[in-house]
Amino acid sequence: MTAVAVGADAGTLAPVRAFDAFLGDPADDEAVVSTRRSVLLDERSAFPEDEIAAVTAFGLQQWYVPAAHGGMLGDALVPLLMIRHLARRDFTVAAVHGKTFLGAISAWVAGGEIATRMAGLVDTGQPVSWGLTERGRGSDLSRSATSVRIGPGSVRVDGGKWPINNAVRCRAMTVLARSDERPGPRSLSLVLVDKDEADPATIGYEAKVASHGLRGANLAGIRFDGSVVGADALVGPAGHGLEIVLKSLQLTRPFTTGLSMGAVDRALHTALDAAALPDGARGRLLDSPASRRALGIAVADALLVECLMLVGVRSAHAVPAEMALVSALVKFLGPDTADLLFRDLTRLLGPRAIVVGSEGSDGLHPSAFGAFQKAARDSRVVGIFDGNSVVNLNMIINELPNQLRPATPPPLAEVLAPLRTDVPHGALDTASLRLVTRHGSRLLRSLPALVDAVDDGRTSRAVVDAARWIRDEYTALLDEARDLPRQSQPDPLAFHLAERFALGFGAACALAVHLARAGAIPGPLGESDAWLAAVLQRVAYRLGADPVDTAVADALLDAALRAHAGGSGAVTLLPAWTERT
Repeated sequence: MTAVAVGADAGTLAPVRAFDAFLGDPADDEAVVSTRRSVLLDERSAFPEDEIAAVTAFGLQQWYVPAAHGGMLGDALVPLLMIRHLARRDFTVAAVHGKTFLGAISAWVAGGEIATRMAGLVDTGQPVSWGLTERGRGSDLSRSATSVRIGPGSVRVDGGKWPINNAVRCRAMTVLARSDERPGPRSLSLVLVDKDEADPATIGYEAKVASHGLRGANLAGIRFDGSVVGADALVGPAGHGLEIVLKSLQLTRPFTTGLSMGAVDRALHTALDAAALPDGARGRLLDSPASRRALGIAVADALLVECLMLVGVRSAHAVPAEMALVSALVKFLGPDTADLLFRDLTRLLGPRAIVVGSEGSDGLHPSAFGAFQKAARDSRVVGIFDGNSVVNLNMIINELPNQLRPATPPPLAEVLAPLRTDVPHGALDTASLRLVTRHGSRLLRSLPALVDAVDDGRTSRAVVDAARWIRDEYTALLDEARDLPRQSQPDPLAFHLAERFALGFGAACALAVHLARAGAIPGPLGESDAWLAAVLQRVAYRLGADPVDTAVADALLDAALRAHAGGSGAVTLLPAWTERT
């Protein structure tokens, strides 16, 4: 499959702009992914066949393959933003196509000949799935019962996986299976089951799952009854399956923020359009102070998720040894914040946000509210992908002793460097991923220094006050965490602390993105620090401080409306963040 060629002088993100142009205007029924068709397919729970075929013909899958293996993946922000652009139009299409990135990632982590073989599979454009979970076993991968027998020249797989995205449609699946009946971390292995290699009579399927979100996706079960593939199908050494999966999840978790941001983009686009139009006796939402404040807070939530997305993907390049904690922080707080945004906007939009068939009655695109409803349902699944919220909170709890371990704070310039646009970002260093960190997250540890950096006499009082409050709360959290007993089964207090640490990390992300953007071309959201004030006040409120100030929310809404009127399709920090003077 040949990827679309883009001139090298167009910059690192030129492929993202080319992909966005290829997808076209979603309001155009003739676009590759149109809003109207997306909603119709969702209502019928129909698979988006034509859309997937078009995106594959473009060659999106080439950005799932590292350049070292013949693909286009260098800076991981590129495919992440491509997925965001796609999810903004249709979350299902993005999740279905992006599943191949998840299905292939273990081969990149394992390295060796299996990575070369996987690259060839992905290049065909045929889906590759990730077979991890099993019916009745929840998120505990160590309980996997699917078995693999490794012989001198072949590998036999028996058992089943459920529910799996693209289970029926995939050409191949990376399967986690038990290779040793003895308990322990070395009892599981990974094997690539290529359906073109195995006897098709040994592979069966369960019925498609009827789901609340991702209605059109091919979520189903798959069963292996003595499926035999060659010994060269092992992904990594025998017994290293769980370790490879856990390291792979450190990369896929930040990747899912692209899905969250796509859904959030759709929600804000609909809400800002609707707010400008009369709504019966209520008039315009933009004329109501309470509604304006709610909209401003929703924008703040969206920008917090975007900051998490940027920090997550840049950390994967710059500090892979910290991704055990960073990926869990991003994966918990991102979907949790997106859920809050959808909850608040659903309440603001009223019946139009939940009643099927209400769209198109007030001057919006005929499928606008149907698309909002779809995005609201679809986005909920991100909190389940790649470890649910409880799993990620548990990982944060396990990392708290490492975060508390004494360490020399890194220079602030070193912390901000990965977020600067004038610093090159090379290939992902999967060999440096670790199951546990030594000292937690340097960004979180730098929160007090980040606060001091914005407390410079030039930053608004709203930013400084919120930043100081969060810094003091973080200091108190460190003291509480030191007194937390070590337990095999954490108690509710530990989970509560983990949530609050995640919010502190979110504030650190926003501060770091703001400071790293110094010198960037100012855009609609970069003309002042209103966005930062709103994000920090929102985080502080979730930690127990006063609600977001009405004037701050109003200022951010005005900036967001200017950005929205620019026709870019999203309220984002990225235009100013990616272009420099």
